[in-house]
Amino acid sequence: MRSISFITMIMSAAVLSGIVTAQNPNGNPCTQYETYLCGSNPGYNNGNPYLYFCSEEYFIEVMKTCSCSTCCNVINGGNKANGGSFTCT
Repeated sequence: MRSISFITMIMSAAVLSGIVTAQNPNGNPCTQYETYLCGSNPGYNNGNPYLYFCSEEYFIEVMKTCSCSTCCNVINGGNKANGGSFTCT
């Protein structure tokens, strides 16, 4: 009986840790080096988009979570190619 409870706890912890990492995009790989982009994930930020930067190591760094689907931007923090600003639409 004890071994069943212990195994159940281990399996539950493994499932929960998988859910947590799947929801948070930080550290996930990206492909557009040193670029600001928008992302969305139904399990993160209530499904609203988020603004992220693709680091020089090709990993996502969330810069800002958006409170609605069209109201996320960064001004004077974007790369020079877009004049220093970027807006998620």
